Amino acid sequence: MLLLRFLIFVLSLGLALAPAAPVVAQDLERRPVDEPLFGLSSVVPADWQDLGSGIYVRGTSPADLALIAIQSAAATIDQLWPRLLPQLALTDVPAPSETYSSERLDWALYHVDVPRGETTIAAELALAEDGGTSYVVLLHADPAEFEVLRQQVLLPALDALAPLPPEPTPDPSMFDYQIEEVTFPGSADDVTLAGTLTLPPGPGPHPVVVTMSGSGPQDRDESMRPLTELKPFAILADALTSHGVGVLRYDDRGVGSSTGDYGSATIEDLAADARAAIDYLETRADVDPSRIGLLGHSEGGLYAAMLGASDPRVAFIGMMAPAVIDGVDLIVQQDMDLVRSGGGTDEQVEAIGAYARQAMPLALEQDFDALEALTREFYDSMWDSLTEAEQVVSGDRETFAQRQVEALMPTYESDWYRSFLAYDPGPDWEQVTVPVLALFGGKDVQVDAATNEAALLADLEVAGNDDVTTMVLPEANHLFQDAGTGAMSEYMKLDPVFVDGFVDTVVDWFVERAGVEG
Repeated sequence: MLLLRFLIFVLSLGLALAPAAPVVAQDLERRPVDEPLFGLSSVVPADWQDLGSGIYVRGTSPADLALIAIQSAAATIDQLWPRLLPQLALTDVPAPSETYSSERLDWALYHVDVPRGETTIAAELALAEDGGTSYVVLLHADPAEFEVLRQQVLLPALDALAPLPPEPTPDPSMFDYQIEEVTFPGSADDVTLAGTLTLPPGPGPHPVVVTMSGSGPQDRDESMRPLTELKPFAILADALTSHGVGVLRYDDRGVGSSTGDYGSATIEDLAADARAAIDYLETRADVDPSRIGLLGHSEGGLYAAMLGASDPRVAFIGMMAPAVIDGVDLIVQQDMDLVRSGGGTDEQVEAIGAYARQAMPLALEQDFDALEALTREFYDSMWDSLTEAEQVVSGDRETFAQRQVEALMPTYESDWYRSFLAYDPGPDWEQVTVPVLALFGGKDVQVDAATNEAALLADLEVAGNDDVTTMVLPEANHLFQDAGTGAMSEYMKLDPVFVDGFVDTVVDWFVERAGVEG
């Protein structure tokens, strides 16, 4: 399950250093830059260094404060502010100092003088929102040269910022299989799902796998920008179809070309959308209705359990890092593993675990008053554990806790979260007798491999299922990249490819279970 939806810069360069003598920019030459992770392009000074993650520094000395960060997030500006405030040493959302209109976007600009020890950083934050995406540009510099850099670095970046054009639709003639853009009714009246159906050559009928994404609004490829450029379902669809197994992958409701409202959907609604994909496949003469399978990632494993137990049309099930234990236990485990992978101390890991063990049942019971009080109490104690310098950056105790409450409560109160916590897939897996493949990452900090693999094997043993394949890939993270620590912050630093052997394992298993002749 993917809980992180966006990344925001951190003011962290040169902050503990005395300011260097200003180097005033004059007649700067600029160069265009593309940021595929954030789906945008802009311009920066030609000689500024690219640190990755949309951050560029002048780097004329170790203490040079000149930096520009250019990013985007699949979130509203209101959702971003709780993360931005502590980075700007603010406790409340400020009023914009001015507005600025570029050719494409209307920007709100916020000027902030950020104290850092004996130094003050002059910063200007620019925010714009369009089509469900927020664009975030930050300039910070020594106050003595800030206005010049604002004119020659920040404003040109805003003028030039534009979404990257969508990747061109592949020319079907480039592939040795059929590619068709399709639409079909979802599980609700206002939902029409759009996707891509790839089929092997020939009239068929062909076996086909339906892909089911992890949590959060995902497109048909399961694109995960800005976390990574990896597109798991696009890669697997190509590999499977090239070996004789068709794939139907679709945009989640409310995403891409699909209609509907993802934000109001429960896990039962999303599983029903996958069932609607099976309904659609049954209408096609080129699809073999006796060889329709599922491929679920993370939360998609929950849909696999529901459909595998209730829909006799499902012939085989493959899963990537499936969530198998009940929702409350999964979140407790996940919270602890995320803190640990982020460098948290044993005390901090135990603290978040204790909080989650109390908070998740309250969210499930919808006792939101008690949940809000518990959350506020927990983050009060978290503030108390910060160093004095961290407390200065985080704001006062009450404001710090309030920001966390405001950020977390909308999720806790959502129908999706309640449905996730309430569902225990175990009883469904105990009824699944079709072939099952489950791959786990040994360094996954979102779905613990040992816990969930053991639960799945126990459940399928009860079912009497004698065709079960599980495997833990020891170096893989939740996205099945070759990982160092497995931490979510590491995703974007890794090559956007699968760990060795992953694709072959998936393809070989599906080819054999689908009865494809070599």
